[in-house]
Amino acid sequence: MTTADNEHRDYIPLYDEYDYDIDEVAGALPEDLRGTLYRNGPGKLDAGGQQLGHLFDGDGMLSMFSITDGKVRYRNRFVRTKHYRKSLTSTGAPYRALGTMRPGGILANALQFPANVANTGVVMHAGKLLALWEGGPPTEIDPDTLDTIGVHRFGGALKWLGAFSAHPKWDKATGDMYNFGLAMVPKPSLACYRVDRTGKLGKIGQVSLPRPMFNHDFGLTPRHLVFVVAPLVFPIGKMLGAGLGLRNYIEAIEYDAARGTMIALMPRYGGKPRIVHTDPLMHLHVSNAYEDRTDTVVELVNYHATWEQLNGQLQGVQGGLADTAMPYGGTLLRLRITRSGRVIQEHLSDMQGDFPTFNLGYTSRQNRYTYLAVGLDGSAHPNAIAKVDNVSGVQQAHRLPADHFAHEAIYTPRPGATDEDDGWLLVATQDRPRALAHLRVLDAKNIENDPCYVGALRHHLPLSFHGNFTPRAA
Repeated sequence: MTTADNEHRDYIPLYDEYDYDIDEVAGALPEDLRGTLYRNGPGKLDAGGQQLGHLFDGDGMLSMFSITDGKVRYRNRFVRTKHYRKSLTSTGAPYRALGTMRPGGILANALQFPANVANTGVVMHAGKLLALWEGGPPTEIDPDTLDTIGVHRFGGALKWLGAFSAHPKWDKATGDMYNFGLAMVPKPSLACYRVDRTGKLGKIGQVSLPRPMFNHDFGLTPRHLVFVVAPLVFPIGKMLGAGLGLRNYIEAIEYDAARGTMIALMPRYGGKPRIVHTDPLMHLHVSNAYEDRTDTVVELVNYHATWEQLNGQLQGVQGGLADTAMPYGGTLLRLRITRSGRVIQEHLSDMQGDFPTFNLGYTSRQNRYTYLAVGLDGSAHPNAIAKVDNVSGVQQAHRLPADHFAHEAIYTPRPGATDEDDGWLLVATQDRPRALAHLRVLDAKNIENDPCYVGALRHHLPLSFHGNFTPRAA
């Protein structure tokens, strides 16, 4: 670790809420680019004066970049969840979180579910902007003001805890949104949902899990919801201990390589899921999935690390992203599930990265280009945005200025485009030494070129998880 790395605090809370036009710019916005980029992530890692123990626990903060008439307006607001509101006046964390116990010992934490902090994803569907979190229902947000409207249960169709993943997928032909929720009790399973274009939610079915397990993402093909479930398990003893307040929930997860990886193909319109097994993988994010004749293909980012190493980075993020023991992210891997149940692995890239994205118009069909935030030269933080040609194998990268890191890049197509890569990548970046954020617009077809536009924010931007672009200008 270098002296410079030690001096950078990569995660800094942003307590203030802003609303202003970005006026320090280089280059110009493309004439055809109009709409709104929303991003979500933990805006602060303290509650009631108590330092939170994990990046997953921070209160959700939405950032909005509204692009219209050749300029960008920035706004950020915290999601006014129950946890956020109470943390403003509490002494210590008001509720349990995934990786944080609240003050008061066992009696204060036993039989308490983690608080919904609405900090992981943000999507627009059926005219509603929803902030998403793994373990509970979405929170509806006003798409113009970012004011919190309240918990959204799709008219009561999302029952009880209402887990609704941060990674929904869309059928571009029908406008339907597909998603799942992770259930631990009474029976470990993945509850699968379809939300039609009017916002009506219906349950497709469920995938039974052999024991309580963690799964973050999935793929969508014309026939299936595709789950690649890594062997991240909650051993019964540890799970009971977490439930009784003896340990936090993150500490209850183990990576059990002996179990291998379970792949479940859940029919999109209901029916019994098909289950196959393959070698143990360690991953969180799926890129795309599609059918190739009788085969099902799914592409994901495979980490070459243990859960303990990855979780250690997430816990230690306030001390800086630099960690020479573990390069950033993983590599793109293609899994081909054959009719016979054989699973064939194909490595698509040697670049280390995460947060895969692509032209979402190609969801459920083979896409040629995948984009990732990558750490070049073994960097422990994402210092470039990469473009991987999944057909030719060509890899290109837009390297950021020295000591900058990238948040997830969001692809948006040029209106009327016919080429898959005719569009732009919108990426928030951070100048580490100065702790100042920028919005960069990259030409996706010519990713190695200088940015079309760079707009400087007046402050930093805490590490964010996932975002969404909509042509609707807020």
